[in-house]
Amino acid sequence: MQTLYDVLVWIHVASWVVVLLGYLKDISGPKVNQWMAQGLTAAFVLGLTLTAIASMSDDVADPNNAKVGVKLVIALVAVGLAHSTRKKPAPNPVAHVIAALVLVNVALAYLW
Repeated sequence: MQTLYDVLVWIHVASWVVVLLGYLKDISGPKVNQWMAQGLTAAFVLGLTLTAIASMSDDVADPNNAKVGVKLVIALVAVGLAHSTRKKPAPNPVAHVIAALVLVNVALAYLW
């Protein structure tokens, strides 16, 4: 179970990287593109899956529920913003907000 968990963690991290690369791709005329929306959705679903695995498995350390709750709320807001504003033309300043939320979420993951 630990191996599955570790693989899913790396895929989770890769999905956050996809979001940030999607943001950087269109930074000159910011817009929420498909890469950002799909990367956020994947990261959110993987976050839920990782939390479930960690909570149920004896092989994986139990998650910090306060940290997970804060991160999931931030990710849910980012996913909602991405999918609700994805079709708006550039410049779309919501892309900056989404990128900031992603950076806050990544910082919480490593600093908390």
